[in-house]
Amino acid sequence: MPGIETGVQFHLPTYAHVPLPELIQLAKRAESRGVGQFWVTDNLRSRNSFVVLAAFAANLEAKLGTAITVQYFRNPVDLADSVASISELMNGQELSIGLGFGNPRTHNFIKTPKPISMLRETSQSLRKLLEGETICFDAYPTLLEYFNFNPEGRFKLNFGPKTPVLQYCGSNGPRGLTIGGQNMEGLIFGGHYMAALRTGRVPELIETFENAARQSGKDTNSPKIAEIKISLSRNGKSAREFVKESAGTRVLNMYRRGYTHEDIQNLGVKLEDVERLDQADKSQVSKSTFNELVTDEMIDAIFISGEPEYCLERMTEIQGVARSQGFNQLMFSELGPDVEEALSLLCDVIIPAL
Repeated sequence: MPGIETGVQFHLPTYAHVPLPELIQLAKRAESRGVGQFWVTDNLRSRNSFVVLAAFAANLEAKLGTAITVQYFRNPVDLADSVASISELMNGQELSIGLGFGNPRTHNFIKTPKPISMLRETSQSLRKLLEGETICFDAYPTLLEYFNFNPEGRFKLNFGPKTPVLQYCGSNGPRGLTIGGQNMEGLIFGGHYMAALRTGRVPELIETFENAARQSGKDTNSPKIAEIKISLSRNGKSAREFVKESAGTRVLNMYRRGYTHEDIQNLGVKLEDVERLDQADKSQVSKSTFNELVTDEMIDAIFISGEPEYCLERMTEIQGVARSQGFNQLMFSELGPDVEEALSLLCDVIIPAL
């Protein structure tokens, strides 16, 4: 894919059944076929993202990253020493740290106060620690309270990173993007990228990030990553069944978190179908009942899903738009019902043809 990189995100909850040694082998095969970066998600019930990254770093030559590290899961001291330790295995390759709130279920496990302050203070304190500076905990009042730091405490790492560490903003709301532009090197436009394309929101959100960077005296030509939700299989029906719950949940979250009725309709989704799904979810229906209410239009609003020929046709259009919007990398996520088959189809059919 000339002019635009290819990345793969291992969405760890999706592949809970795949042991870490197998994930390493999958990544090695994808690396040999030209994938330039591997990302991992950060989920409390799944394999630890930094353990997975350390295993990848010891076995791969590609760039690595988190997409994203949840700002509430790890205090900046723990985050900094994890990042710096992994960097020693990276042979000079970039280690990318995406920062953000997490998914809409985060609050089911932990309290999530002051998300904008948490994002700003996590980014700023992490940068100083990785640059070898001493931080004073009382300079970060939100972190101080949330992680029970000693207000009189001072902290400095006794070693530093051995490879470039770049921060990427994983928050895609206007306030979060402003913090990202002011404090971080890059932007990850997350799993609703395709939906945001349909509603026309992508340019204005990118502009928010770049304006904040410009006003902070930073280069606006920052790296940008577009997350592409994809589900590939020679069995097209299986590929689409695989993503029903994810697609329905994401459309529902958009409906509940500020997307207008017009936005929902611009996705090609009928408002009454979303309302029906919303009522079912509030009634705590079974997964199978929920999935029965997820329409093809909901799947297509979020995913490129089906047989590889169909997916390639859609990807040809999407990659051209992403390139025109200044994205440097397409990060493919979720992949398909059989991760080995899906990754092979992605590397052998989709990527070479784009």
